[in-house]
Amino acid sequence: MKYDEILAKINPRKTLIEHTNDCLFWFPKVLEWNNAFIDKISEHYLVPKPDLIKRLFMTVAFHDIGKATERFQDKVRGIKKLLESHALASVPFIYNEIRDKPIKEIDKNPFYPEILAIASHHSKLKKNLFQDYQKMIFTFAKRDYFESFYQNINQQAETLNIPDWEKLNVIEKPFKENPYFVFFDNVLDYIGSYKYEKTNIVRDVFLLFKSVLHYCDWLASSNTVSYQYATTENTQSITNKMIEKNPHFIAWESFQLQAAKSSSKNIFVQIPTGQGKTEASVLWATQNNRNRKIVFLLPTMVTTNKMWERILFFFGGVDTVGLSHSTAQYVLKEKEEDIEPEELRSHYLYNRTFFKPITVATIDQLIFSFFNWGYWVLTGAASFNAKIIIDEIHIYDAYTFRLLLKVIEYIAPYNTQFAMMSASLPEILKQELEKVLPDYELIKEEKFDKKQRHRVEVYDCLIEQCVDSIIEDYNFKRKVLVVCNTIAKAREIFDLLNDEISLENRMLYHSQFILQDKTYKENLLEGIKDREGGFVAICTQIVEVSLDIDFDVLYTENAPIDAIIQRLGRVNRKGKIQERILDMQFAKVIITHESEKNRKYVYKDLPQILLLTYEYLLKLAVEKDGNIAEEDFKQLIDTIYTRKNLGNAYFKELDDARNLLSTIWKDYLKDIYTLNIDEAKLHQITSRKSDYITVEVVLLKHYQQCNFDECIIHNDYDLLRKYIIKVPVHIVEKYVCKKLNDSDIYLLDMKYSEFQGLSLESDDQNME
Repeated sequence: MKYDEILAKINPRKTLIEHTNDCLFWFPKVLEWNNAFIDKISEHYLVPKPDLIKRLFMTVAFHDIGKATERFQDKVRGIKKLLESHALASVPFIYNEIRDKPIKEIDKNPFYPEILAIASHHSKLKKNLFQDYQKMIFTFAKRDYFESFYQNINQQAETLNIPDWEKLNVIEKPFKENPYFVFFDNVLDYIGSYKYEKTNIVRDVFLLFKSVLHYCDWLASSNTVSYQYATTENTQSITNKMIEKNPHFIAWESFQLQAAKSSSKNIFVQIPTGQGKTEASVLWATQNNRNRKIVFLLPTMVTTNKMWERILFFFGGVDTVGLSHSTAQYVLKEKEEDIEPEELRSHYLYNRTFFKPITVATIDQLIFSFFNWGYWVLTGAASFNAKIIIDEIHIYDAYTFRLLLKVIEYIAPYNTQFAMMSASLPEILKQELEKVLPDYELIKEEKFDKKQRHRVEVYDCLIEQCVDSIIEDYNFKRKVLVVCNTIAKAREIFDLLNDEISLENRMLYHSQFILQDKTYKENLLEGIKDREGGFVAICTQIVEVSLDIDFDVLYTENAPIDAIIQRLGRVNRKGKIQERILDMQFAKVIITHESEKNRKYVYKDLPQILLLTYEYLLKLAVEKDGNIAEEDFKQLIDTIYTRKNLGNAYFKELDDARNLLSTIWKDYLKDIYTLNIDEAKLHQITSRKSDYITVEVVLLKHYQQCNFDECIIHNDYDLLRKYIIKVPVHIVEKYVCKKLNDSDIYLLDMKYSEFQGLSLESDDQNME
């Protein structure tokens, strides 16, 4: 080969041996962070821990040896752009060191997680990986270079005290073998043939090896020396920040202190909305936390964004707290306006892989990692030995709830702890949770049970018949929240107020707004409590979860009791309404009948729940003259949500989701292959079950203003994110103009306004 200096990188310039040593610098740190995970793998699969450490070291040491080829050296210097794979070229070297000593045999067949990790450290592992390399000839560096490389590995092993290390020597065989056939015939071809189904050994061990390699490689390549795997915050530092944030803060609530004391356990925080559940979970997660990532999981992007803003305060800036969902890069860019493009890309990569000490994400991001989607190895590894907070656990349908339970069941044995939070999870669903997590501690505060924040009236009418009352409350300078079950009904109420309330003092909020308009409306909603005069916000159920809003009056269509409770949490949230309105001790709440369309489309799977909610609330409101306390609502949940009332269809959904992961792994992914988007669509693999499939669209009016085609060509989706709306696929079939280039984004010719959103026909509006 024509090169004497063997490079690994050009900017900054690093030789292969320098980069290998940089990776091995991080190796003992990565081992320390993963110590509990390694212990569990050793225990579960009967692999001695010293063997694991030795093989993990070899994985990191050999992962880039394939860069000592003429093709790669041409590429790294920018001389030729040829097809090459240094990952594949590395395979024969490590294979010949371990071929007769696989770390595990499964059904008498060898399993080589080291080689699988190395081969896929720049690729997604699939059956056809490297199929274009079958006839490639690799020209390697001179033998004396490999002698020096091996000598360096031996020295590093001695320095790091690698257990049972035996000196490695260069042999001729790797230079003469075809790397593709070494990999395919001796390693990859076994994947999917293992019959040992009592455990998930293939997936778990591969995940350990590849995640350790990624951490060492990424940190070495980032040229950082200050990476923090887990937070160092503790109860005292969190308390100090709370005092800084709120000068009136005196002491933590007893339930929050109880959560902190229970930091070594799983907990379930059952506290009404707006009373400090998030702070309780922060204390729980930080107390006695050693080398454990903290992951906050929420149901929607809106709730995730808002939680991220709150968590940034407790844990520092964006270097410490990651945000992970489909529009996270846009949100980060909007917040950090001066951030450089390269730094933004690093943040985006670290955020979506749960690489930072704290991550705030939608629940889908964790579930997707168990579908082997995207960077599933790193998100999956981060969930082991972690502290995971799951907020609003009651909000999911049966399918998603059961998927979540399956994920909890899978990772709980790996030293992972959970804090579930909900004010309204029915007892029957708690029983399902206890099947996979039997040892959680219930955190509650009895003083909240007697608390009353609302005075409830149940009307025998539809919500549009309350328009005059809504206007009257507005004229009394009250902040009025109207919650409808469909976009169509919300728009109807919004239009009925046209002549009486100006656009400055009313707003419509639902799912069919572009992102930048949604963000504006969410910020407006959260600032309503500090606004002078009356205001009316007409919303769909999108407003139910985690927005920190506080209205004086609520008008709502009937919905399942847990949804009603969530809506109640948006009025008189802190129970201090009298401090701002002297003649109101409690928030005024009006509940009307749901429409026929609600029963037909929105809550068609819960007809009995819907009926009983209205009947029981009506009865209770009459008996108590509207003075319903928190404990009354809790009792209603368990009275209404019974196995009989939920029906067989609900529990069938649970059963369907229970077996989904094992089916996917066995039939499509062979445990460790990465899922691609075509497979996901073909087999309808998703984290949420819906009667309608949604797709992403942009509108013609925005397309004419911005050059979206250029954005897609240059893989720059930041601008697009401002304008994307998700709509049911049948809408696309009606109004689509074209598909944008090679993306999965459609262009629609439909009317849109910042006040009303997308102008759907009435039959298309049975959604939130």
